[in-house]
Amino acid sequence: MEQEEHLNIVEDICESTLTMAYQLGKLFFNDGEPIVPSRFFILLTVSRAGSCTISAIAEEVGLSPGANTIAVNKLVKEGLLMRVKDKQDKRVCWMRITPAGQAALDAMIDKRNHVFRMVLADFPESHLNMFLQSLEFIQHKLSPSGEPVELPAFPSDGKRSR
Repeated sequence: MEQEEHLNIVEDICESTLTMAYQLGKLFFNDGEPIVPSRFFILLTVSRAGSCTISAIAEEVGLSPGANTIAVNKLVKEGLLMRVKDKQDKRVCWMRITPAGQAALDAMIDKRNHVFRMVLADFPESHLNMFLQSLEFIQHKLSPSGEPVELPAFPSDGKRSR
């Protein structure tokens, strides 16, 4: 593939992912949901970790310490997260998700899964597998390890739809 065509495809992918992120954001977070994206990712981080510190949440979610603290405080005030003092070191405070927080997170995940099931319902299995392999490849390339990975082999007809 020529370098110019490669760059054009990459630009199209950039535009498509930006548009999809915007559209998915509207579907997931703009219909009266009380949980905005940053707060959703905070709940997801704490749920997956079991418990974690506020600084670990900020690092994982990518918020500034100030913005993270404000969001966490609101989630605590709303009863979605709780603070638990470390038994050995009283200076350390662990965040844990409450049952109400887990229920809110589960509802958002169910909503996301429903949307993706609808969008992908008519994809042939071969396309789903290719899509999944592509997503996993991108995810691995974006991971902190930065280890090189081998590109999956995909069938190509040499054509591209625009």
